[in-house]
Amino acid sequence: MTSHSAGRTRTSNVPIRHSKPLENGEDVIAVFPVSGDKPSFQGVGNGCTFTDLIAPFFVFIVGVAIPLSRGRRGADWWKHVGKRTLLLIVVGVLYISLALKGLSWWWGILQAIGIGYFMGAAFLLLKPTARWGALAALVVAHAALSWYVPWWTHLPANMSHGFFTLSNTRGDKLAPLNVHCTPWGSAGYGIITIIGTFVGEALVKRDQGRFLRQCLLLGLICGTVGYAIHRLGIPMNKDNVSISYSLFTAGAGALCFLAFYWVMDVNGATAWARPFNVFGANPLLGYFLQPLVRILFIQLGIYAWFGGHSGWSGMGWGLLWTFILWCVCLWCNNRRIYWKL
Repeated sequence: MTSHSAGRTRTSNVPIRHSKPLENGEDVIAVFPVSGDKPSFQGVGNGCTFTDLIAPFFVFIVGVAIPLSRGRRGADWWKHVGKRTLLLIVVGVLYISLALKGLSWWWGILQAIGIGYFMGAAFLLLKPTARWGALAALVVAHAALSWYVPWWTHLPANMSHGFFTLSNTRGDKLAPLNVHCTPWGSAGYGIITIIGTFVGEALVKRDQGRFLRQCLLLGLICGTVGYAIHRLGIPMNKDNVSISYSLFTAGAGALCFLAFYWVMDVNGATAWARPFNVFGANPLLGYFLQPLVRILFIQLGIYAWFGGHSGWSGMGWGLLWTFILWCVCLWCNNRRIYWKL
């Protein structure tokens, strides 16, 4: 099934829902109802599963940490922001190049985190009221550009020559900018980071009541607005970092952070979380271990064992993979080997 119309289009009198206008030749998913009515169609990648919360939760925590970092670093804070933003983009290029076996200006999640981090830091210069207004304007602008400007979320690419790399100079020079999302489409993660800064500021004030109210307010408002936009016509979509996805996951992040705060900081139940500290103490190493372990397992001929599984079997193999990475990180932590920017 293909569509060539924009927005919420109709093909053979059947509506098609997607987070951005569909272009000619794009795939859609058909949903056939049991009652025998006409099928409905939606773009690939719509929805938000448990795994789709990982990336936005990470950038939300980045936003929470920005006010804490600003208070500790003082006058050197902006120098630190610029350095870390640049390093995140450079390290992201190296990571994606390693994963896809070709050095180029790849654009992946680490680069998107760098942009989100910079946006969160820049918005923190505004007073809270002005920041809310600027955030609302950014939300509207991002939604409008995603809907009316085709290249905002997806660059047209001629894949006949593959990706442009140092070893393939005839490759498409735009395709590497579209591995996860476009560089400017990273503004969707920036919105999540900015929302996280409100929670971080409440933590800095050390006012438990204000912190609880802030988390509840952000969680309920952002979650509700994001879900409403999802139902009204711009579905959640991680690949496009749609505005409904950004707002809903930011709201979920605020409520989830509040739950952990209540259990661990208020009630003091922290022992159960100690195994997670292994990754928390060395997150960049844990992230970079993914392609390294993949390459090692391919050479050992056992990588195929971890693929092609679904359901509980897939979850079991995924947990085994995670446990292997956890053991490597634990070994490095015990020897004080840390990767930091």
